Amino acid sequence: MNRPFEALYVHVPFCRSKCFYCDFYSEAGRTKDGYVKLLLTELSLLQPELQQFPTVYFGGGTPSLMEPSFFETLLSRVGQFSEVTVEFNPEDATPQKLRALRELGVNRVSIGVQSLSDTTLKALRRRHTARQGLKAVEEALKVFNNVSVDLIYGVPGQRPEEFLRELETLLSLPVKHVSLYALTPYSETQLGRLVELGKVELPPEEQVEECYRLGAKLLEEKGLKRYEISNFALEGFRCKHNLHYWRLNNYLGIGPSAASFSDSRYRRNVSSLESYERKLAAGELPTAEEVKFSPDELKEVKLSFGLRLTEGVELEALGLKEWFQELLAADEAIGAMVEEGLLEFSGGRLRLGEKGVLTSNAVIATLLSKLPKSTP
Repeated sequence: MNRPFEALYVHVPFCRSKCFYCDFYSEAGRTKDGYVKLLLTELSLLQPELQQFPTVYFGGGTPSLMEPSFFETLLSRVGQFSEVTVEFNPEDATPQKLRALRELGVNRVSIGVQSLSDTTLKALRRRHTARQGLKAVEEALKVFNNVSVDLIYGVPGQRPEEFLRELETLLSLPVKHVSLYALTPYSETQLGRLVELGKVELPPEEQVEECYRLGAKLLEEKGLKRYEISNFALEGFRCKHNLHYWRLNNYLGIGPSAASFSDSRYRRNVSSLESYERKLAAGELPTAEEVKFSPDELKEVKLSFGLRLTEGVELEALGLKEWFQELLAADEAIGAMVEEGLLEFSGGRLRLGEKGVLTSNAVIATLLSKLPKSTP
């Protein structure tokens, strides 16, 4: 019997305009009447798979574009929950909308401030100003105890000391959770194409790492402890929903491009609103891709996801404790990673060391390349 779902993700694929660095599926300049009916249709097709969800997360796109009735309809459908998060753009964080969502059961908001520098916001081509971003956080804190803020670092023209000043300004407010994301030129985005053409130059890697190092140090000093590479929170305010993802608990995603994981099966929806609607009208699940992980593949995914968390991975639970002990004794490269503080291994638990966090992709890739393969 399959384990129950721990989380529901609802993708809202609408934006006023498309951010030039964003690689999530969205439609710019419009919303769609009746979108909630499409989501309910997808949920009905998932019966009897559908269960109640401890956490619900509305992401996008720009969920804060939607009217309160949209959230009311969905939340009344999915039953009990302990954490409900809605992503907000700063310009949508009005007292009226914030209060309306709180009354519907939303108890956590994540605000995409991205920067508290007008110069950096201009480089990111964001619509709001630094003052509007700060005001949005202030308004949210009047209504919600649990407010998370996203900041981007590694922006062209941004110096580490400037990023640190932005973070200091933010931490003058009682935010409970902060996410730090490096600006990444994904190939399918406008930013990625401009970088490839040489029309946008990103800061050197050392400068990007310094932004993260300084930011992480300040957050830790203020009591927001890192629990995942990009995420910091006060005690009791870690994002329960995203922890389900990183621990690879069962989760369900609805909406175009949304992904689901159930035991060892991964499923992703079509990344087109028109295709999504067409498949639902035909009585079909809007699946674009479905993969059944082999035991080896599942170990690889659990290891790569789990190492993003500061808690690391319990290797014995994955059947990998003896493998790593033997690897540690025989492989010079892995031994050097432990000696240099890139990896830490104690009590059967493997985690990234402080130095390993800054080079996590390379460290994890090296480790995955040495995983044993089962005999067919």
